[in-house]
Amino acid sequence: MPTLQREREGARMHPEVRAHAVRRPRRRGGRGAASVEFAIVVPVLLVLMLGIVYYGMILAMQQALTLAAEEGARAALRYQPSNTQRVAAAYAAVTSVLPTFLTGRVQTNQSSTPLVNCQNVAGMQCLSVVLTLPVTSGNNPLLPSIPLLPAPDTLTGSAVVQLVPGS
Repeated sequence: MPTLQREREGARMHPEVRAHAVRRPRRRGGRGAASVEFAIVVPVLLVLMLGIVYYGMILAMQQALTLAAEEGARAALRYQPSNTQRVAAAYAAVTSVLPTFLTGRVQTNQSSTPLVNCQNVAGMQCLSVVLTLPVTSGNNPLLPSIPLLPAPDTLTGSAVVQLVPGS
């Protein structure tokens, strides 16, 4: 019953004295622990967020290049009478599909040899649409190169379609 007696005495105490009796002494060593933990965790989280945004932009640009190359190859199949018109239609479709901020930066294989011999079918021609985008290289890079964060210098999107002669 000594515990019950202490509780009754505590209830009869003055509120200030009771609050002082309940308080525990503060530890001296834990005063700046929250600031130190914050200083350690925040830079790690910021680098993680930067990496997510950086690689997200790279993946989005790669997807845009691949989609534009596929649309260009598909446009070459839309009833063009000659191969030169098919190539022109393919690259016109590429320019219409690409986002405007990428259009001037993308390099194509239109001036070289987009018409190639198909690998698996002898005697057939294929149209190869290849788009190259310098990401972290060149005079005006699209994204800055960040140390310790590996990123590709260029991105490439490509598509190949078999052309049927005379149609």
